[in-house]
Amino acid sequence: MRLYLHPQNPEPRLVKKIVEMLLAEQLIIVPTDTVYAFVTLAQNKESVRQIQRIKNLPPNKPLTLYCRDFSQMSRYVRMQGNQVFHLMKALLPGPYTLIFDAAKTLPHYAVTRQNTVGIRIVDHRLIMAILDQTELPLLGSSVDLPPEEMHDFEELADRYENRVAAVVHCGAVAGAYSTILDVRRWPPVLVRAGLGALPDVVVTPVNS
Repeated sequence: MRLYLHPQNPEPRLVKKIVEMLLAEQLIIVPTDTVYAFVTLAQNKESVRQIQRIKNLPPNKPLTLYCRDFSQMSRYVRMQGNQVFHLMKALLPGPYTLIFDAAKTLPHYAVTRQNTVGIRIVDHRLIMAILDQTELPLLGSSVDLPPEEMHDFEELADRYENRVAAVVHCGAVAGAYSTILDVRRWPPVLVRAGLGALPDVVVTPVNS
């Protein structure tokens, strides 16, 4: 199924339809402020396994938790002090993935072997509209396409619509991945340079 939503004002009836799919434990593809992503509700173990099969990922490969706000995020990660909180306030919502130690509230299939999880608060109207109607965050992973190819929604849908419940269009995507920062220690460490500008406090590994 292909769904087309208004980029500035996503139609409530279509947002409700997407939420109903997620509550029915289905997997969908949605745009974010960076690229398209596979998403499901964090409780949907079978849909998470479906992402892993589609992307040929091993168990415990890092996935991303998409949270509504800092309050929701705090239920699923172990916060690392005021410096990290101030950094979060400066960067989020935006094109960043922050790596935290996971809290025990997250199921084992949502975290890495190191018990870490990547968190995003996405600057996208559709994602926020979905999260406003769900109790749980979304769990997902970027679609495996070169970022420049993600601007062609119809081609994306042709490739994946038979493997997911819906592929959703809601405005153009940036076509660049998020910047990943490991904030488990201070100063944070750059894991991947992406769309988000690097804060001055971030340590850039020599081999990056």
